[in-house]
Amino acid sequence: MKFRLHPILAPFFLFLAFTGGLSYYALIFISLLLHEAGHLIAARMCGMSVQSCTIMPYGGELRIHNRFMHGKMQRIFVAISGPLATMMVLLLAMVFSFPGDEQVVHIQFAILLINLLPILPLDGGQAISALLETADKKYEVRTGYLLFSIFALLFSIAFMSFRMPETILFLLLALFLLSQNVSAFQFRKYEQAYEKLIRKQLTP
Repeated sequence: MKFRLHPILAPFFLFLAFTGGLSYYALIFISLLLHEAGHLIAARMCGMSVQSCTIMPYGGELRIHNRFMHGKMQRIFVAISGPLATMMVLLLAMVFSFPGDEQVVHIQFAILLINLLPILPLDGGQAISALLETADKKYEVRTGYLLFSIFALLFSIAFMSFRMPETILFLLLALFLLSQNVSAFQFRKYEQAYEKLIRKQLTP
């Protein structure tokens, strides 16, 4: 399995370095790793072949071989396992007292709330999209949820633009998520064609 950091992390590191928050982001980075470990453990438990893990500003992205060939409940389990790992860290930080525990609590709350938002490719969006799928409408559901995510992000970006500079980090994150959704929407037909081909090859 390959492990890497997404290039988008560079401007976040630079911004926090200039504002004196690099040590704070070290806590965020460790929290993101623990969050992604939850996804990774769940994927392995479900027998999924994880090809790579990329750490993003909001969490991470597992590249799973033939992800959509697995059952919807397995994909939902993998999606919610990241927030569950973050919730465990949050509870530990609330129960035990140690230096910087307040910062850890705030970070876990932020990661948890962001990832539970019902938009793709965040965990909340992944779980809801898989939950809404049916055997005969799964491609339509995925396309519809991608469109929902795109318009929700466009609305959020427009709203946050009026609240700059306070919202600059969240605005950058929203723009990054928007680019991911637009890319997924553009390549959705290729992904569907590939999935149908694999299913056809596996069908006796």
